[in-house]
Amino acid sequence: MAPKVRASMGTLGVLGLELVQMDTPPTTAYLQIFTEKRCAANCLFCAQASGSQADLTHIARGMYMPADLEAVVQRLKMAYQKGYLARACIQTALYGEWWKDTVYLIKKIREESEIPISLSVFPLGDEQYRELKALGVNELVIQLDACAPGLFDKIKGKATGGPYSWDRHMDGLKRGVRIFGKVGTHLILGLGETDEEAVRIIDELQKHKINTALFSYTYVRGAQLSIEPNIEDSIRHYRSVQLARYLLTEGMATYSDMRFSDGILSDFGVGRDAIVRIIEDGKAFQTSGCPDCNRPMANETFSRIYNFPGEPDEREKEGIKRELGSIR
Repeated sequence: MAPKVRASMGTLGVLGLELVQMDTPPTTAYLQIFTEKRCAANCLFCAQASGSQADLTHIARGMYMPADLEAVVQRLKMAYQKGYLARACIQTALYGEWWKDTVYLIKKIREESEIPISLSVFPLGDEQYRELKALGVNELVIQLDACAPGLFDKIKGKATGGPYSWDRHMDGLKRGVRIFGKVGTHLILGLGETDEEAVRIIDELQKHKINTALFSYTYVRGAQLSIEPNIEDSIRHYRSVQLARYLLTEGMATYSDMRFSDGILSDFGVGRDAIVRIIEDGKAFQTSGCPDCNRPMANETFSRIYNFPGEPDEREKEGIKRELGSIR
């Protein structure tokens, strides 16, 4: 059997391997090492978790379909040369052969192309980090997903029976920084965290040169976690954390400048005029993460956009003002 790789439908569309109608094509190729096994971890929100009954093709709203690895690598080379794609992002899963399969995929890509590679993985040993860097991985991402230790334990740590812990993830992130110079992580908003918990961990991570990419919680049929959020509260929370993250990363405000009331952001530490300018600019509400990542429709619907894949239009900017609630 020819080697396979999973690729998002948008990626397959850009590569010309599937006919896909897209308003906004992805600027990064989203790939996942191929296995038909479930992940040994048991993150409750994940379709691929050991205790999940969901379809293995799902990562949040995205579908990652099996494809011929050689065809993907060759098309990836051409797409990078022509400027259609600027990065390849590889997702991993925890199973017996995951390291061998991951190294094989990275080597196959690097044999053909100098496209920048991001690897999304769990905490590893320093030697594995060094090997990944030597292979050509230039962006390392270790997903925290949860914004606080107790929430982490509940949804992907010891309460799930899985192998992960908050302390090991934080240690793995900090060790990754020492080897790569910087690393990234993912935070999923909507799991029960407060504004204050989300902003506090973003601030702490930034101090350690750890960049946060924000995702919204998305229920996948068959996954173990099912949360029914209040939509109005959910989007206000998301927009508030997006804005606070931007202020922190751009050095426009500090965590100590901000004020919270019962966990809800009540003062961003900057004036209204500055916030309006940020909304008009739009960057604060675009996809966060590795360079050249726009993740179109990764956890969105056409009626509710959390991360804009490009600059929001004027109607969308007016919507952001309403969603933040305090901006009129």
